[in-house]
Amino acid sequence: MIGAIFFIIGAMFGSLANVCIYRMPKNKSIVFNRSACPHCRKTIVWYYNIPIVSFLLLKGKSHCCKKKINPQYLVVELLTALLFYLNAVLFTTNQAILLSGITFFLIVIFYIDLKYQIIFDIFSYLLLASGLLINFYPKLNPFSISVLNSFLSAMVSMLFFLLIMYLFKKIKKKEGMGLGDAKLIAGLSAWSGFESFLYILTISSLIGILYFLTVPKNKRGKKDIYIPYGSCLSFAFMILLYFNSSLL
Repeated sequence: MIGAIFFIIGAMFGSLANVCIYRMPKNKSIVFNRSACPHCRKTIVWYYNIPIVSFLLLKGKSHCCKKKINPQYLVVELLTALLFYLNAVLFTTNQAILLSGITFFLIVIFYIDLKYQIIFDIFSYLLLASGLLINFYPKLNPFSISVLNSFLSAMVSMLFFLLIMYLFKKIKKKEGMGLGDAKLIAGLSAWSGFESFLYILTISSLIGILYFLTVPKNKRGKKDIYIPYGSCLSFAFMILLYFNSSLL
């Protein structure tokens, strides 16, 4: 029963995640503007805006102009619903509530960085603040780390990324990593602790390499290839979170 409730709530948060992914990079309000068709801009009535269900009933096409809806909307809603459900199954109820909030942030970060190469500070700051505070109540954090570990991990991980940024710019004479990545890793490390930071760093680097290998060979070397490392970090944290839970 609790899993079904989390799934439904997750689908609704997935719909909100889509709003954030679409509007935040364009500096549009995520609160005051009603949803509109991305093609003809006609306002979408509520019964055509039900998460997951509406997309399936409309067969992936908008009701107003019959044009194809980006499947990302369904993927994000379904992914968020499934991860919220997974949180309910694997963790205590209190942990699941908190981790579902983290899941929401990371899904938004993943897609925005993947599409627009932006990591909004608000999400990194919320991760950092919540990570530091949650460890005053260790039972709420499945990584079970101390407040000192959380604080030092956030500092060390961010300083490590800042050092990489400095050295890369010094040697290559160009930016190699954004400040958003450094802020994000601080937030993730505040939750996971130092040992897990090393795992996140390793897993995210492997994901980044796999992403690079998807770039056609004829495009490599001709221009700088952007690797959405914020997306890699988010993905790595989620992998570690669920793998860690299976060992508890």
